[in-house]
Amino acid sequence: MTAALIPCRKGSKSIPNKNFRLLKGKPLYQWTLDTALKAKLFDKIILSSDGGLEGVEGTDVIIVDNNRSAELSDDKASLDAVMCYYLNEYPEIKQWCLLQPTSPLRHWKDIRKAHKMLQNSKYDSVVSVTPGTCMYWLKDAVDIMDKPHSIATYHIHARQNRQQRMKEWFQENGAIYFTNRYTLEYEGCRLGGTIGLCVMPKERSFEIDDELDWRIVEMMLGKK
Repeated sequence: MTAALIPCRKGSKSIPNKNFRLLKGKPLYQWTLDTALKAKLFDKIILSSDGGLEGVEGTDVIIVDNNRSAELSDDKASLDAVMCYYLNEYPEIKQWCLLQPTSPLRHWKDIRKAHKMLQNSKYDSVVSVTPGTCMYWLKDAVDIMDKPHSIATYHIHARQNRQQRMKEWFQENGAIYFTNRYTLEYEGCRLGGTIGLCVMPKERSFEIDDELDWRIVEMMLGKK
């Protein structure tokens, strides 16, 4: 059996009540729920909240859990811990998919593509990514001599041109995480073992973290 988990906690610092705010006429989480249903591969789709889903009705497929504990709903709670909680609640589920509401532009075909990769026995988990060219730095990390030292995420003496980076570098986009039950049990993490990269186009990879992201996604949806 295969299940999708859509976490919809109430708290949000960057955008108040973000998961339930209306985006083009429907709550943000609803975009992800509709896409999950269109994928037609989940035996269960679990909507998980700490009280924000009041009035939402469940079905044979859609499970509405409006009673997520405070421990699993505050700013410090990890989604891996939330996944492990439901892993124990539903021992019959063999494959888990985490779908965050903040990625409303993902397509059901992206979900099916990631699932197909997991079905391939050479992958234990799958993460969605998009080609990325950013040359990131970690500011003032402490080195082995306890001195502040900024660290590049690339080899500064082998700097690649953008065209090369587009082919070889990928950025996690937060849209889709698939994992086998045994991987989640062993790792305690949504990713582990041999990890496959499910590449998505940039136009479906926008993740809403702040008001600017929201406006960009609204514009993208307006073009559909």
